[in-house]
Amino acid sequence: MAFHPYNRKEFEQLYIKHAAGLIFYARKFVDLQTAEDVVHDVFLKTGSNDTVDITHENIVSYLYNAVRNLCLDILKHQSVHDDYVSKAMMDLKIEELDSDENILDRMINQEKINTLYQAIDRLPERCREVFVKAYIEEQKNIEISEQLHISVRTVEAQIYKALKILRNALRVITFFFTFA
Repeated sequence: MAFHPYNRKEFEQLYIKHAAGLIFYARKFVDLQTAEDVVHDVFLKTGSNDTVDITHENIVSYLYNAVRNLCLDILKHQSVHDDYVSKAMMDLKIEELDSDENILDRMINQEKINTLYQAIDRLPERCREVFVKAYIEEQKNIEISEQLHISVRTVEAQIYKALKILRNALRVITFFFTFA
């Protein structure tokens, strides 16, 4: 004898008799609210499907299989969703770490620039004057020589001296940030 979902009384009795067990079964796989929704959906689909040819003897098996399959679909969907969210979160963390690294690099570079300017300020007066004209104002050695009334060779010596002092200052700051 086939089960006919259009027999409302019979269908209600089936629901009353098996809903709790089906919800308990679904709870093995999903949370309570989802388990209740799954069982409700299975009964709705079963009750509205006039092509289902289920005997009274196998209706319980059919319901448990339907609940199982729907739970499986939900878990697969949740897995895909979780993978997407997990990847998105991982991408955000990587982006943040890259950003932090860029910020740290900028901070280190700014500190190096500050140290360089402080070192330039501490150069001996004539050395600083020649260095600023050569590297900040981008003047040629001959121009500096004429402006300061010193030989080109003296300009070169002052630039060499300034560069030596500044390299040492930058080595200290680079060493500090390498081990910081």
